[in-house]
Amino acid sequence: MGSHWHGVIPTGRSGRFGTLDDAEVTAMFKRFYPHADLRTHLGRPGMFVPWRAIRPALELRRLAARLGDARLILLPQAATKLQFDGCGARVETAEGSHRGARAWLAAGTLHTPALVEAFAPDALRGLVSDHAFCYIGQVEGQGRLRVERSRDGVFYPARHDPAMTALYSLRPAAFGYRQLDHGIEQRAVFGLPTGSALTKIARRMSPGLMVEAFYNRFGFFSGTRLQSVYAQVSVRDAYELRGGALPLVARSSVIRAATDAARRAQPFAGLRESRRVDLSLPGIHLHHSLDPAALLRAGINGTDSPLQVIDASVLTDIGPDHHSFKMLTSAHERARRSGLPAAAAEP
Repeated sequence: MGSHWHGVIPTGRSGRFGTLDDAEVTAMFKRFYPHADLRTHLGRPGMFVPWRAIRPALELRRLAARLGDARLILLPQAATKLQFDGCGARVETAEGSHRGARAWLAAGTLHTPALVEAFAPDALRGLVSDHAFCYIGQVEGQGRLRVERSRDGVFYPARHDPAMTALYSLRPAAFGYRQLDHGIEQRAVFGLPTGSALTKIARRMSPGLMVEAFYNRFGFFSGTRLQSVYAQVSVRDAYELRGGALPLVARSSVIRAATDAARRAQPFAGLRESRRVDLSLPGIHLHHSLDPAALLRAGINGTDSPLQVIDASVLTDIGPDHHSFKMLTSAHERARRSGLPAAAAEP
């Protein structure tokens, strides 16, 4: 499940979290970020960037304390093999064998396929989807960016393309960044640098990058005249999954086609377009390495199945937004469908 979910949460397009309604999503959000008001932002294109991550290990320890040792035991052991039948599931580790009525597999987009290959080889797609980041260009006349800070994080404005495959965000263009295409080869400019990343950027002595970093982290410098436009683009089947030391092989033509489409669909009038259309960066939102229909045929992920795969490997479409919070709501949705006790199904 990862050490943490950085938790960038989309606010627009009501209904993007499966069957959960706005009230349920708001309650889940408030569970982790009680001092930020999501309700006033739902349905308005944008994103929430929290100060702190959601850490599954911490939440599991809290759940174990609430349920009692007899109901939930946490064992920090790496799974090496899985087996399941009509009576339940068995997990093999280097330390021993563990059996239960149901196993929930969340080893990640790259590692989960290896664990299910023995009994569901047809489910391995050999492809992985992702997000790509690209620099679109510069625009002015947008006015001060509407940023709302809270004790838990910052709400930022954003826009989507009509097909909902790209998420556009504006960043202040200051100092050297007033020059089109300046600095776009520096990796940190594409992401949302926080924490120690600010220190790394400071060592580069790039004032323009520092301004972007402080905007990304705190919402500062939102009133610059000139702004840079970036896009986070959903790329289906962005990589081949081959295993080994370097398991992912980029499908450059597929990624380029997706970023080119995002450039054509950009919604800003008067945009000065980037000349470096060849540049993009992979995201950290890997998903869809397994075929959900093939898993069902193998007896996995059905309502009563003893083995449930719940990580991003089974998400076929995450849209252009960050998917951490969507993963959390998807797991909550699945827990309800599987009939778990109310206490265990709480976010």
